[in-house]
Amino acid sequence: MHVALVTSAEPGRGNRTTVDRWVEFVRGFDIEVVAPGAEPACAPDVVDGYHAVHGGPWALELARRFRVPLVISLGGTDLFAPGVEPVLLAADCVTGAFQEFGERLRERLGRAVPYAVVPRGVRVPDDLPLRAFRGRVLLPAGLRPVKDVLLAIDLLERLRARGLPLALRVLGPAMDRAYAAEVRSRAGPFVAVGEAAPADMREAYLDADVVWNTSLHEGGSNALLEAVAHGCAIFARDVPGNSELLREEGAPGALFDPADTDAAEAFHRALHAETEKARRARVAAGHAWLRRLHDPRAEAAALERIFSGFGRRKAR
Repeated sequence: MHVALVTSAEPGRGNRTTVDRWVEFVRGFDIEVVAPGAEPACAPDVVDGYHAVHGGPWALELARRFRVPLVISLGGTDLFAPGVEPVLLAADCVTGAFQEFGERLRERLGRAVPYAVVPRGVRVPDDLPLRAFRGRVLLPAGLRPVKDVLLAIDLLERLRARGLPLALRVLGPAMDRAYAAEVRSRAGPFVAVGEAAPADMREAYLDADVVWNTSLHEGGSNALLEAVAHGCAIFARDVPGNSELLREEGAPGALFDPADTDAAEAFHRALHAETEKARRARVAAGHAWLRRLHDPRAEAAALERIFSGFGRRKAR
């Protein structure tokens, strides 16, 4: 079966990380990545639009033209985006990282649509260097309002005012010019804003003690999974996506309320005081959680079941 996977995700962005992983791990299907507006190399048997906003409209166009099933794979931020209802309602199947997203989808659309869970996956390194705490915070995020990078800068300022020697590194492309300018204008001496090539992200994680996520909503962030894989602690805003991820059994890290500076201070002071033994135990527990619930092969198997189901339907 030929699957046209429609996505506009650029290299270095979380969505592209997911798409590249699907292409690598899915077996038994010919997956062709198609940019919005581009034509597939051959007639697809299934069209999958990754991200309802960026990939969905062109995926819907191709599915109707070729008269094949349409899958819409939620990136996470698109679940709450305006104007996506026609694409979601037209889908033969919508996928998301968590079961709860299916419930939110039903509430959003006013009726149930076929929904399947495709959990996020990540590779777990065989071995990692273990470094002492140095107060380095990493925020992998494109500069756009939904990522609320300004909250991270505000939180850093509040924690430094309480005596925590933290420095923030923001890595991500400027996706909203005005917002990016505002972020850069707020970046003081303890905030670095830049970009990193995908090949350089491993070193960025290894250089960090803790990875933050300040988004208004997420889809099971690749960045948080990669952070755990590389031994970082994670501190994520209590919002849809993050809450589902970190409430999984055995999940590492902490959810935070932006207004609760006391809890943020306690989390980072505990991290600062962490012994080498405790740090090794935390990293090992995080790796066990990833292997149990976020294996890329399980992610690929979920997609394979969805695509195979359409193949069986076509055969009948």
